[in-house]
Amino acid sequence: MFAGKTLRECAFVVGLACVLAAGQVMASAAALPHLRKQGTTTQLIVEGKPYLALAAELHNSSASSLEYMEPLWPRLAATNINTVLATVSWELIEPEEGRFDFRLVDGLIEAARAHDLRLVFLWFASWKNGKSTYQPLWVKTDQQRFGLIKDEEGKSLPTLTTLSEANRDADARVCRLDAAHPPG
Repeated sequence: MFAGKTLRECAFVVGLACVLAAGQVMASAAALPHLRKQGTTTQLIVEGKPYLALAAELHNSSASSLEYMEPLWPRLAATNINTVLATVSWELIEPEEGRFDFRLVDGLIEAARAHDLRLVFLWFASWKNGKSTYQPLWVKTDQQRFGLIKDEEGKSLPTLTTLSEANRDADARVCRLDAAHPPG
């Protein structure tokens, strides 16, 4: 699926998967947003047409509270943008291992739709700018299972290692969920 794709294209596909997992259901696969190669350019196709995102990006933690966002939606819509980039962090979606809570994501989707705006989620999970700060407490506190990187002297640093299969699998599990049929 990712062969030959740029990092930006892969991030878009992963972000889109998280949006869909959060309950955005489309009638058919053809209706899903996707990337289409057109000559030497790659276009984002939404509802069958090329889509130009006139976007605003929220601060890292702004979208972590529906109450905080409530007065911002009308202000965002008034700026004539068509897309909002909002972060969603793993720690808020899976506060306890295997217990998923998509109320925040669902609320953001509903609010964006109510203001006729598209929404792109930026997934903050194991790493953000090379740091590990947005993973759940159950990951942060289990360094045996979710290993940290080590410096030249063997001292652990507060960043998850990219070599941990347990970390990769736990991080990816959230994006594979169907919010209408969560586990448990």
